[in-house]
Amino acid sequence: MPVQATVMPDNLYMRMNVDGNEFPYTLSVNIEQKVNSGRKLTCSFTGREALALCRLGAIIEFNFHKTNPKSFLTSTPIYEDDKSFIGIIKSVSPKETVSTFTAIDYTTFLAESELKNYKAQDYIGQDLYFAAATECDYRGIDVSRLTRGSGIFINESMGLFGWKTRKEFIDACFNEMKVLINDNEHPPNTVRQWYYAIQKDKTMDFFYPDSESTGSPAYVALDVSENNNNITKGGFISQIDTTQLINAITVVSKNDSNIFSQITDEPSIDQYGVLSRFLSYDSNNKNHLDNIAYAIINRFNKPTVSYSVITTDSDHLFLGNLVRVKIPLLNKEDILPIIGYRTVLGRELSTFLTVGEKELTLSETVDLLKKPLDR
Repeated sequence: MPVQATVMPDNLYMRMNVDGNEFPYTLSVNIEQKVNSGRKLTCSFTGREALALCRLGAIIEFNFHKTNPKSFLTSTPIYEDDKSFIGIIKSVSPKETVSTFTAIDYTTFLAESELKNYKAQDYIGQDLYFAAATECDYRGIDVSRLTRGSGIFINESMGLFGWKTRKEFIDACFNEMKVLINDNEHPPNTVRQWYYAIQKDKTMDFFYPDSESTGSPAYVALDVSENNNNITKGGFISQIDTTQLINAITVVSKNDSNIFSQITDEPSIDQYGVLSRFLSYDSNNKNHLDNIAYAIINRFNKPTVSYSVITTDSDHLFLGNLVRVKIPLLNKEDILPIIGYRTVLGRELSTFLTVGEKELTLSETVDLLKKPLDR
């Protein structure tokens, strides 16, 4: 079924090219993406002629758009097109009736690059942001937007070095790109995480969602609740996880077991039961142990909350955009970043959003608290 000339739901238009040739055989398209990974496009199509075009390694160019209401007043349509895709066919599944291919954006070149021996002496003192940006500048990936910097500088203790692909090195950099914030505009010991992704064509983005700022609240791209008209039936799922919850902590000096700090959070214990942890810490300073214990309790005394939302009008949103989620039954409201999505284009148009934060482990949090000035 040719899709190029077909108006899909909500005035949706799709265009697909394979190796520069028009591909009017598309039945449906799924686009999936998570932070720090490549965007994946899966296309269902029909016809032997179409199958002949879909060679492994072929370059896919895809965009979809809706007509702007103003376009009805003009002879030339005006389109919204912010999430166009360019990628490489990585697999083909031929069938008698409906075949499929899967393409990955240019992040795949980073994952498949030749291994390189990354040496500490070449990187000590560099900003992690720019070290990662340099490795992204490869096989046509556009890095023109990567100009900000993180203010986090490479040291020998970071696990960046040795033989790695470009993506392995970039992932190692982003694993270190966490910022501990203690100011008047955030809750105590707020941790913010950098992410990366190609979100349009071949352009790499590094982004830093700040969902907990109270001083100058960030722009919220979408409001959702169980009662929203734009949420499909059964399309609002919340997950509350107490796996990492800590409401009783004992921090003991590594050198003298008689120097320790014990902190409990009674309201959290009343609600979730006792969830205790023990930590051995390299300090003989009782005040320092108290500070570490308080910081851990403040960070882990609530469960991890994430949401999956199926909407009919959020296909324009990007990873890192903020979503305000309201749960009236729990009297709860959260502002969280989009960390993954899947958009389905075909007989219907719907988007599956995953919103939440990448949770730090206890050891990662303690590591940040050791050297807050370095972050």
